[in-house]
Amino acid sequence: MNQITKETEKTLSAIDCLTIYRNIFNDQALANFRELLIMVLDEEPRSLGIYHGLIGELLDEGFDGRRQGRDIFKEHLLEVILSDENAFSLSAEEAGLKSTDRLLIKAVENDLLMLQAIYSYDLVSLGSYLKEYHLNSCNAPLSNWPHITTCWESGSDDKGYPLYYYEKKGQLKELFHSAVDWTNMLEELAGYYKDTGSGIFARYWAFKWNGQASRPGLRGIDNPDPIRMDDLVGYRDQQETITRNTEQFVNGLPANNILVYGDRGTGKSSTIKSLVHIFGHQGLRLIEVSKSDLLSLPDILAVVRNRAQKFILFIDDLSFEESETEYKELKALLEGSIEKPPANVLLYATSNRRNLVREYFSDREPDEVGKQDTYQEKLSLVDRFGIKILYPTPDKWEYLQTVEEMARKSGIEIDKSQLHDLALRWVIWHNSRSGRTARQFINDLKGKIGLESKDGIS
Repeated sequence: MNQITKETEKTLSAIDCLTIYRNIFNDQALANFRELLIMVLDEEPRSLGIYHGLIGELLDEGFDGRRQGRDIFKEHLLEVILSDENAFSLSAEEAGLKSTDRLLIKAVENDLLMLQAIYSYDLVSLGSYLKEYHLNSCNAPLSNWPHITTCWESGSDDKGYPLYYYEKKGQLKELFHSAVDWTNMLEELAGYYKDTGSGIFARYWAFKWNGQASRPGLRGIDNPDPIRMDDLVGYRDQQETITRNTEQFVNGLPANNILVYGDRGTGKSSTIKSLVHIFGHQGLRLIEVSKSDLLSLPDILAVVRNRAQKFILFIDDLSFEESETEYKELKALLEGSIEKPPANVLLYATSNRRNLVREYFSDREPDEVGKQDTYQEKLSLVDRFGIKILYPTPDKWEYLQTVEEMARKSGIEIDKSQLHDLALRWVIWHNSRSGRTARQFINDLKGKIGLESKDGIS
């Protein structure tokens, strides 16, 4: 029996001995790796083709613009380990290592030994062996691959998503790469899960519930809106209230559901979306839920109920027509259901209507038995939001102050009176004074200045 065969048998045995991390081989690349090892032992002629297919999968994953410098197989294995959601990662996420059951810890220690044996497998040497054994003339790279490793940008004090996640993961990977005995990594691994979470809630900070898919569920957002609270001009009192309530929430203190209402374009949605960049590293997660998915609220709560993170369910531009009854699902979530709402979930909604449900003067007329009851039922939804915050349309001077501040942040140097004149003309054509209108005006002005500068240079 040659050395490659011995190492292959040892690695397959290690895979079969996994207990807590057994599901990592549901990963397609690792499943193909296991199949390849079985083929090698069986002297299956197709093993070389499977080998090159596996390398192709790993290379496809590696070329994402962030990675360079590590063995692609070892890097992928660590990626899957750190992203796995299992009994240990969930326990550590919730309470850390000290509160984790001893039997569970012993099982993880055994798994770490097995995972280290798998990590040590020399896939490059296997490729060389297969090429020689099969006398194959394939010219695909069997060594000196474009290696990969996770890295991140530096120089920013604001390590928002995804920099915070990549930094923590990169630091732990370095420890694994250099560790002599992986059982000594137990405390660091548990600390990582405690700090970042596990599974999908470690990988993403923002989500969208996709209830229309064949398999409804959460979809992680790779590039959440980068808007920051400091980017928003005006409405400081409103922002302070929302931020304070959210800070109470992430610190396990009493907090309220929030309804933010007011005119369009005033920054209601942007304020809420910016919260994940402030509190994401403290475990806050933002889940956007569309009105069409309100009937899925019980399913969403089932996914997040027992997690360590805090979740804001964000419903943007919420309102209901007279014939729509989905608002009753919201009433049950906020108050009124026999099932207690999870302590780690709050609802933040934005709307152009304070009362959310369209009402008519006829609703107030007592010309029908029970008419008043129907009217009160509609209004009772908004009463279930503990905090209601108004974002009014700015007056002329507030709008111009917003324009001035945005121009300053954009580096636009222009006479103040000329800036005001152009901004007010823009309002005439676009029919509203709001932060959104101001941003659109500044974008247009900056683009024009850029073109003029470019033409001047050319």
